[in-house]
Amino acid sequence: MRRRDLLAGLLTTTMASALRAAEPNKVYRLAACTHLGIDRFSIPGTAFPRIFDRLSQLGYSEGKNLIVDRYAAEAHPERYPEIARKAVQAKPDVIVLSFDNQLISEVAKETSTIPIVAGIPSLDAGLVQNIARPEGNITGIAADAGIEMQGKHLDILRQAIPSASHVAYLSNRYDWEGAWGHAIVEAGQASGISIVGIPIDHSAEEDYRRAFETMARQSVDALMFNGLGANFTHRELIVELALKYRLPSICWWPDLVRNGQALLAYAPDYDAYPEPWADMIGKILKGARVADIPVEQPTKFILAINLKTAKALGLEIPASLLARADEVIE
Repeated sequence: MRRRDLLAGLLTTTMASALRAAEPNKVYRLAACTHLGIDRFSIPGTAFPRIFDRLSQLGYSEGKNLIVDRYAAEAHPERYPEIARKAVQAKPDVIVLSFDNQLISEVAKETSTIPIVAGIPSLDAGLVQNIARPEGNITGIAADAGIEMQGKHLDILRQAIPSASHVAYLSNRYDWEGAWGHAIVEAGQASGISIVGIPIDHSAEEDYRRAFETMARQSVDALMFNGLGANFTHRELIVELALKYRLPSICWWPDLVRNGQALLAYAPDYDAYPEPWADMIGKILKGARVADIPVEQPTKFILAINLKTAKALGLEIPASLLARADEVIE
């Protein structure tokens, strides 16, 4: 009983300290921007609702002392400049951005002074030069441990399909022409694998169907696709088409593997992100400088493999790769 009472007392003290973090009588303003749909702000258990819940625990509650302006691009990159302008014009105390290199870049063009706490897809996208002490107005939480993640994906895919020599890379055009695209091409050259870039310019389902027709004409052996932009919106369609065209694939979303759709995934533990993300926002609302808030890097990565999908594709996953997997779906 005494230990339980002690824990309860510690929790009460922690919550009381958090509640004192918000300045009395001040109303704070947050601009929340997503490259996805407006529903991302309300789906229980997903990033933004958990961020808002954590901010409430820290003493920043919407409807009381926090105003949240929500902006959604609905997977249309052409809307990013308008969203960036509107978010900055609202004069928020903090701008929080979902995982999209292009969206972060557009907002950064509009302001160099308003603090930005972003989900940063790549540490090597040039958005933050010094992750330990960010020198600009951007900090946040990263999805990779460096650009070598692209090569890691290719290496896992090659281990699963040793015969693959012609691999498609499906991406939004911005990231295909940026750091990630360059990194995967270089990784392919280093390993003797030809990388076929399949950049998506728009977000319609027809664009993805045409992309797979292009892959078929190019006779690719396997597929890599990132989780950015419209790829997230159409990720279930992507894995459906990959099965239809009998293309082994690797992605950034372990849940697609768990749900019996994708073959391989290698990604950070996204479930651990929202609360630390909100804590960064809370620190800035309390008065901390961006320079004093290092970019958080993932410490845990998940390798997931679905053996049912492998069987449907006529593949036998090597035992050495299965032994390294964190999750094997049978």
